[in-house]
Amino acid sequence: MRKLLVILFTLVSTTVVSQDLSKQIEEMRQQAAKQKAELDSMQKVNDSLFAVRVKRSDSIEMARFNEQNARNLNSFVRSMREREQKQKKAMWMRLIFGGLLLGVGIFAILRNRKKKNIQ
Repeated sequence: MRKLLVILFTLVSTTVVSQDLSKQIEEMRQQAAKQKAELDSMQKVNDSLFAVRVKRSDSIEMARFNEQNARNLNSFVRSMREREQKQKKAMWMRLIFGGLLLGVGIFAILRNRKKKNIQ
């Protein structure tokens, strides 16, 4: 009985193993090739979408950068004008003060001469 079972299991196992697997392997290879092609096409689409997104974000960042530069430049020009106005005002004040001192000096000299002429 044991020998019969061993022979039976051996025959069953050889018939199971001796199936034609080349068709299954070929189908699996074809399926793998299709999946690889799909993956490659999806990767190309993903790369192109990524490039578009990068270009868009670069243009947005560039617009922000340009806007910030414009604001900074306007602020700088405004501060330069304010500084120039302050300097111009200070220059006129010094000129007026110098003119007044010159006038007072001339007045004092003329007064001293008149006093010397009178004596």
